[in-house]
Amino acid sequence: MSTVPSSLIPADDEARLRALERYQLLDARSEKVLDDVVAAAARLFHVSNAMLSVVEGDTVLLKAPYNLPVDIERIPRGQSLCSATILQDETAVFEDLNQASAPSVDISLLQQLGLGFYAGHNLRTPDGHNIGSLCLYDGPPRQFSPAERGLLGILAGLTMRLLELRRVLGAHAGTTAVLWDFVYRAIGEQLARLLELAERVGPKGTSVQLTPRRPRKPPPLWASSTSLWRLLCGAPEPRHPEARTFAAFPCL
Repeated sequence: MSTVPSSLIPADDEARLRALERYQLLDARSEKVLDDVVAAAARLFHVSNAMLSVVEGDTVLLKAPYNLPVDIERIPRGQSLCSATILQDETAVFEDLNQASAPSVDISLLQQLGLGFYAGHNLRTPDGHNIGSLCLYDGPPRQFSPAERGLLGILAGLTMRLLELRRVLGAHAGTTAVLWDFVYRAIGEQLARLLELAERVGPKGTSVQLTPRRPRKPPPLWASSTSLWRLLCGAPEPRHPEARTFAAFPCL
């Protein structure tokens, strides 16, 4: 019998767990691409800890942990703020865990670890299931601006695209290693640019002046595997399928 508080279980939990199985994330093996993305998030937001959380039936897997103060692979679902994060569409933020926390979540472990700040955004599948979150932790309480919340949401979306690509490549076991090497090299430059941005942002969420730009809805990237071309390279896809070879990618 599950010990997870009913208030932390979304209505679609059974379908959500079935969706989670497709991504084959339920182990704690290190994967360099995911490790680097999480490390970049920690540096970008100037926080001490970050990770991907994977919300299972009764536990939460800590995937690609960055600088966590203890070596923990899983924690009970009722002790993870990420269990509450998957219940909403917006970025979940608790600027001071000494003053407020999510209902039904036991934060005693976080308090024991001296963590007073949390921010997390859903990892949402193309069919609408929240399987986990990209989350940030820090010791002292701190403010988290609307711009930072939006940026964390963008980064979580990019992470989910990477997980979707990982799932698709996993269906082709014979070539997965080669394809992952290609993907990692392709996104390496983008991660470097992200870290350059991190150096320009003040510590602990100091605001920076950015030129306002009208928001635009990005085109869907799940329609076909060839959308990888635009995702990684930002270039138009060739008209002829035979031109879509690894050697032809302009970003390599």
